[in-house]
Amino acid sequence: MLLRHLRYLSAVVEHASFTRAAQSLHVSQPALSQQIRQLEEQLGVQLLDRSGKAVRATDAGATYLSHVHRAFRELDAAGRAARDVSDLSSGVLRLGFTPSFGGYLIAPLARRFREKYPGISLELKAMSQDEIETDLADDNLDCAIAFGTPSVTGIVAHPLHSERLSLIGRYDHPVMNNEAINIECIEREEMVLLGKSFATRQTIDRHFKRHGIRPNIVIETSSMTTMIELVRSSSLVAVLPEAVVHERDDLQSRPLFPAIDERRVVLLQRDGVYRSAAAGAFIATLDLFAQDLNAASIR
Repeated sequence: MLLRHLRYLSAVVEHASFTRAAQSLHVSQPALSQQIRQLEEQLGVQLLDRSGKAVRATDAGATYLSHVHRAFRELDAAGRAARDVSDLSSGVLRLGFTPSFGGYLIAPLARRFREKYPGISLELKAMSQDEIETDLADDNLDCAIAFGTPSVTGIVAHPLHSERLSLIGRYDHPVMNNEAINIECIEREEMVLLGKSFATRQTIDRHFKRHGIRPNIVIETSSMTTMIELVRSSSLVAVLPEAVVHERDDLQSRPLFPAIDERRVVLLQRDGVYRSAAAGAFIATLDLFAQDLNAASIR
């Protein structure tokens, strides 16, 4: 059995056709069919159902392919390990993150990392938590920044910091003269919030509803960056992670009372897999950055 037998089988099932699989692999269809039959003879089982218009895996074939795809992922990881440069002069780090981190964490974190390791390329992907966990399991990401406990087996979480949602406004906004903001006062302020599809917005809405608050929302947006720019350039206020003001002198945060429940920010990784030198360096940088955020929240 050769590696190409496995790739041929995977391509036939993916395309549901010997013809299309052969075209994608740039081999002749007879040669492809012969290789698949050789594989079935070696294993002693039928892997493909050829009886219909579309070729599909048999039960045995589907089970076999699940192991094959796992082996492909391990081979890809082995290739990256072999190419890994331990002196950090080059490399690639694939990072996933949920969209709310785009407003305060990703840019300064990436800047710090690039200043220290300019030879390492970063691939940054904003995605939902479900997408993050799937891509980690499929080895399409090296690590990710997300919330809480992962739901996918084989993904482990390393705690970073607790995210507290606070009222954010310009440094000269009158409401910022208060040391803490009673949420009843929010009804008097014009607000910009994330759209209702975001988990952060849903958390905020539940809190306001629980306390009978009807906020004066004048703008909704899907962009954290847009929210921050609107707050910086106008009299609008927003409810955002208080870490948004970290490294921003023109914004201030004030805690809400009653407070919105804190959320645990975590680093997600696949358990027990090879960690590249680039990933190790990034995690060390992230830990230091999280310590700075925790220290800032205490002050």
